[in-house]
Amino acid sequence: MKTLKLILALSFGLFLFNGCNNDEATDTADDWIRKAVPVQVETAQSQNFVSSLSYNGSLLAIQTARIIPEMPGKIEALHVQIGDYVQKGRTLVQMDISTMTLQYKQASAGVSVAHANLLDAQKNWERVQTLHNENAVSQQQFEKMKLGLDAAQAQMSQAQAGLDLLKMQLDKATLTAPFDGVITQRGFSKGDLFSPAVMMPVFTLQDVSSIKVELQITSQEIMSIKKGQNAYLTVDYLDYPVPGSVTLVGVAADPLSKTFFVECQFNNSSGNLRAGTFGQVDISIEEIGDVMVVPKNAVIDRSHMFVVEENYAYQRDVEVLQESLKELIIGAGLIEGETYVTSGAFILTDSSLVQIED
Repeated sequence: MKTLKLILALSFGLFLFNGCNNDEATDTADDWIRKAVPVQVETAQSQNFVSSLSYNGSLLAIQTARIIPEMPGKIEALHVQIGDYVQKGRTLVQMDISTMTLQYKQASAGVSVAHANLLDAQKNWERVQTLHNENAVSQQQFEKMKLGLDAAQAQMSQAQAGLDLLKMQLDKATLTAPFDGVITQRGFSKGDLFSPAVMMPVFTLQDVSSIKVELQITSQEIMSIKKGQNAYLTVDYLDYPVPGSVTLVGVAADPLSKTFFVECQFNNSSGNLRAGTFGQVDISIEEIGDVMVVPKNAVIDRSHMFVVEENYAYQRDVEVLQESLKELIIGAGLIEGETYVTSGAFILTDSSLVQIED
């Protein structure tokens, strides 16, 4: 009986001992998780550093044409719709030419009459020249025939000019695409009466195979920008920057804004860039190869950063050599291959316990 009591007492004591040990272990794990600072890290490595200037601007088509008839009239037919891709020379708009067709026939008949009169005047002139050489006509009659020939020639020129004018108007009644592009706007419908006073195009045609962004640059920064420099366009609807280049740099400041005009172009063969949207242009003004580059938020007060070793972050003094909009060149204090904190560094102290997050 005593032996049984002793066994039960020992078992109960062992149970209590194990329970306390498990609670301590749980408390230690919970305490570690509670004290560890969540951070994000990267591995230090040499890479190319690009110093750039950033600007915001609207995306524009490389070419834009407003399809506007040169004369008033009724729109007889529209051959395209918004969103259609058209090639150069394709018919876009046909104006009503019924009246002009009748005028053209009338002018053509007038040319025929004038031509017949000219032939008659030429024959009369040839006959009077022969008679004049034989002294068979007076000088007055001779000069009268010459004036008749000149008048017939003038009438022929006038009639032909009227016919050519109508032909030109007939040609202009058919509006075609001046270049390859996409129809982006429509201002009229079939049957509408068009008047040049309205100043609204029937169609707007844009060439979006390339996109340009026009920038206004201050006098302090214009000296850093050269034609041919690399440029990168970032828009909120694409996950990657689109490469391009500086294509035009103004040489004189705008008299009102005192800024310089700069144009950058970006290839849009994919069609992903949308004219009329807004984007950020980064112009690369300097490129340095094989240097230690880190994000700006990894360096505190431009003097130190944190290196992670075995779940602890240690403060490291660093030397900042150069900076861009988002990155810094580290000259000393960081060794290639080391793991450093990129997010969460501002709340760390030397030897802080950290938890690395993806």
